[in-house]
Amino acid sequence: MCFNMRKRPSEAATRRTNSVRRRLTLNPELGTNSMKALKRAIALASFITPTVVHFQDGKKEVYLSAAIQRHLRKLYDSLRRGDAFVSKIAFANFLEGVQGENVPSLEALTEERYNFQKFLEVWWLQFTLEAEKPASLEDKDLSKPISNYFISSSHNTYLSGNQWAGRSTADAYRRVLRRGCRCIEIDVWNGDSQSSTPDRPRDPSSKPPSRFEHVRHLSGGSLHTAAAHLKGTVEETIEKTRQKLGIEKVHSHSPRCSKTELAPPPFGREVGAHLDPATLARELEVERSSLRSRPSLPPDEPIVMHGYTFTAPVGFREVCRAIREVGFETTSLPIIVSLEVHADQEQQESMVKIMKEEWAGVLVDKPYDTCPNGRMPKLEELLNKILIKVKKASSFDPGTMSTLAPHSTIDDDAYGSEDERPVHPIGVKKVKVPICEKLSALAIYTHSEHFTNFESPAAKSPSHIFSISENKILELVGSKHHELFSHNRHFFMRAYPKGLRVDSSNPDPTPFWRKGVQMVAMNWQSWDEGMMLNEAMFSGEHGWVLKPPGYRSEDAFPGQEPDLTHCASMHHTMDLMITVLAGQHIPLPEGVNSNNTRSLRPLVKCELHVEKGAREYDLKQKTAAGKTDHPDFSSVKNDLQFLGVQNVIEQLSFVR
Repeated sequence: MCFNMRKRPSEAATRRTNSVRRRLTLNPELGTNSMKALKRAIALASFITPTVVHFQDGKKEVYLSAAIQRHLRKLYDSLRRGDAFVSKIAFANFLEGVQGENVPSLEALTEERYNFQKFLEVWWLQFTLEAEKPASLEDKDLSKPISNYFISSSHNTYLSGNQWAGRSTADAYRRVLRRGCRCIEIDVWNGDSQSSTPDRPRDPSSKPPSRFEHVRHLSGGSLHTAAAHLKGTVEETIEKTRQKLGIEKVHSHSPRCSKTELAPPPFGREVGAHLDPATLARELEVERSSLRSRPSLPPDEPIVMHGYTFTAPVGFREVCRAIREVGFETTSLPIIVSLEVHADQEQQESMVKIMKEEWAGVLVDKPYDTCPNGRMPKLEELLNKILIKVKKASSFDPGTMSTLAPHSTIDDDAYGSEDERPVHPIGVKKVKVPICEKLSALAIYTHSEHFTNFESPAAKSPSHIFSISENKILELVGSKHHELFSHNRHFFMRAYPKGLRVDSSNPDPTPFWRKGVQMVAMNWQSWDEGMMLNEAMFSGEHGWVLKPPGYRSEDAFPGQEPDLTHCASMHHTMDLMITVLAGQHIPLPEGVNSNNTRSLRPLVKCELHVEKGAREYDLKQKTAAGKTDHPDFSSVKNDLQFLGVQNVIEQLSFVR
C-alpha cells in the first residue's frame, strides 16, 4: 500500500508515480477518527496478500505471499553462498540431497547459473514444490507376487452414507476407483422378483409365481429392500414437499455430519416462493404418480445392498457396469472384487453370467499357465484384470475347481461383517448360503476362508484370504504376534471395521499394515483420521504399495519362525524435526465472515503414527498461533521436534 503525501511548497517539481494503488484521504473535520483510520491503514500495509510471480515469460502465474517469498529468497541466498547467482552444481546438490530427486531428472538443469526467478521457475515447473510426487508404473516394482503388496481397500463400497440408512449407489464405486481404491466390496442379495429365500430355494421344476403371488409373498431377502424403498419414497416426498412450501432445510455442520460426502439435493423451487394449496395438491399427485411408475430393479437379477437395514438397493449389473466403466481409467493395476454372497444358487448363477458379460476380457476366470504348482501371480501379470474374492463351494468337482483353492466349510468369512453387527433384526435367523460351483470356480487366486487358527490346512493354501474384524486382529497381535506376522508375509489377510461403526467411521489402519495385513477395508464415504492415513499410504501409488523388506515372502519360507534379529533390524530410532515457515489462503472456519481474516489465528498440529511404545503426548505437537489467513510463523514457535522416537519403520510411519 502506498500513501500519497502532500509535498512542501518549495518542492516545485512534483513527480507522479504509477505505483500508487490506494490513496488515503484524511478529513480534518473527523478529528480523532482520522488518526484511527491512519492506524488501520498502517496495519493493513503490514499485511501483504499473495502477489503474482511470472514464469516462462508471463505464460504461467503463481501467487505467493510475501512471507513465503521471503523464505524462498532466504533459501536461494543460502545456496548461492555470496555469489550473484546459484550455480548449476549447487542447484543439483540441493535437488538431489535435500529434495530427494533422482539423478537422471537433473538433466533438466540446462543453464550454468540461475537468478532467483529462474530458480523458482525451474524448481516449480520441472520438479514441482508439491509434497507428493505420483509414481509412474514404469518406476514401480511389479515383479513380486500379489500377496507382497498393500492394497487400497474399501468396506461396503456401495454405501454413500452410514451403515443403517445410507443409499447404495453405483456411483460410489466410480468415486473410490477414481480415487485409487483397488479392492472393493459387493454385498449381493436376491432381487425382488425372487419368491425364494436363501434358506428355502425355489424348486426349479415349479412354475414361476404369478405377479399376485409375488406381491403377497415377499421373500426374506426382499423385506429389507421393501423397507428401504418405503423409507426412500417417504424421504423423497418429504423433501419435495419442503421445497415447494419454501421451508429451509437445516443442515448440521457438526464434524460427524460434515465428514461425509453426502449433500442435500438442490432445491427445485426458490425458498419462500408462493404456492397455493390447489397447485401444491396437483403437483404432489403428479409426483406420487411418478413414484409409482418409477422403473424397478431388473427382474430376475441380484441386487446390492446392506441386508436387514434401511439402505436402498442398487442392481448388481449396474454396479458391475460402473466398475468396468472406470476401473482402469486411472491405472492398469488389478482390481480385487470381494463378494459377500447372500443370494440363492439360482441368483448366484445369474451373478456369474452378469460378471462374464460385463467384464469380458478383464475377468480372471481360469488359472494362468504361467503360475504352475500353486504359485501366486506377480502383479505385472495381472494388468487390467479383475479378480474375484469369494468363498469356495462346500462340495466340489475336481474338474471345475482351481488347484490353488482347497475345499472349505460353509462357515466362512462371507458373513463376517454381518456377524459384527451389534443388533440383528428380531426374529430373523442368519442363514448361511452355500456357494454354487460356477461362482466358486471364479475364486482362483483370491478365495475367502474362515479363520480358525494359523495351524489349519486352510492357512497354508496360497490363494486364501482371511477376513478378520479389527478387534479380532488386535487380539491376535497380543496372543499370536509372531504367527500373525509370519502368515502375512506369505498369504493375504483383510481387516474390516468392527460392527459398532454404524456411523461409517474408520479405524487407524497403520497398526494393521505394520502387522503385514495387506487389505485394510475403509469406509471411503467418511473423511476422518483413518481415511487421511489411507490417503497418505496410497496417494499417487495406483492403489498397490510394495511391502518393505522383511515383510515379503522372499524374506522367509512358509511356516518358518520369524527371524527376531532381522525383525529388530527393521526398526530404527528416529529424530524428526519439522519447521513451519509460512502459509497462505488458510480456509476460514465455517460461518466466519470472509472480512474477518485479520482475526484468524491459525496453528499447525502434528501427530506421528508409529509403533506404539512412546507416550502418546510425545507424539503430538503444535506450533504457536500465526496471524491472518496468510500467516508467517517465523516470529513464533514454529519448530516441531520428535527426538528419540523408537521402533520406527519409516515406510510404515506417518506424519499427520
